[in-house]
Amino acid sequence: EGYGPPPKTRPSLVLGRLLTVRAAVIFLMLVLVASVLLQAILYPWFGTVSDVKTNAQLLKGRVDNISTLSSEIKRNRGGVAAAGIQVQMVSASLDRMRSQIRRLETSVKEANARLQVLTSSWEEVDKFNAQIPELKRDLDKASALNAKVRGLQRRLENVSQLFQQQNDILQMVSQGWKYFRGNFYYFSQVTRTWYSAQQFCLSRDSHLTSVTSESEQELLYRTAGGLLYWIGLSKAGSEGYWYWVDDSLFNKVQSVKFWIPGEPNNTGNNEHCADIKMSSLQSRNDASCDNEFLFICKRPYMPSEPC
Repeated sequence: EGYGPPPKTRPSLVLGRLLTVRAAVIFLMLVLVASVLLQAILYPWFGTVSDVKTNAQLLKGRVDNISTLSSEIKRNRGGVAAAGIQVQMVSASLDRMRSQIRRLETSVKEANARLQVLTSSWEEVDKFNAQIPELKRDLDKASALNAKVRGLQRRLENVSQLFQQQNDILQMVSQGWKYFRGNFYYFSQVTRTWYSAQQFCLSRDSHLTSVTSESEQELLYRTAGGLLYWIGLSKAGSEGYWYWVDDSLFNKVQSVKFWIPGEPNNTGNNEHCADIKMSSLQSRNDASCDNEFLFICKRPYMPSEPC
């Protein structure tokens, strides 16, 4: 077989490809021109690309600073709240201080008023000070007079006591008692045994008399006038010791000069009581307690209650 002739290319297909290439070139040129125009138009406003980058970095730094400040503000909110509370407390304290200041001002005003009163009275105080020496002299006179009055009162009390004592003594004397140096003595008119006589004296708030001094011994024997009188001296048994029935101390040495010479002799071992027998200092005698003699009672003076 033989080869046939080559196929023929279509003119319309080639023409289409050429138009496509041309269109692409034109688009690229338009893009390039648009880019140049945009750069020419926008450059005065934004500057170069490097300036834009620099501004972007500065803006980012400011944003970071703003973020940091925001964090610090958040942290300080609590401190601000606490400070607000302290401010309120300080304000309350200031209010209290203002109230105290007002009270102090009132007190100062009152003090000033009192000071004015004192100042106005100062002349009177000076007058009083001038009178003090005279008042002191009057006081000294009054003190001396008061001392005299107290002395007179003591004297009056003593006189009153003496009158009371005299009245007591007169009452006792009217009942038959004799008074001597603080004691009353009753000289009986009837006779009794020693024990019966002691009972009678007891019924009169007294005892048979004791004798404790020479002056008392002299009073008794002089008043007895030589008559026999029981006294309050006795002893317990033949070998007993003499004693006074009113519990006065018996002075054995002193009593020697009051016994009749030779007494006490305890005749018949039965003389255990003492009597006054003679009108002399040596007048004391022992006798039987059963003998009946006159007797002498003795009682100390006791002040009566004031009327």
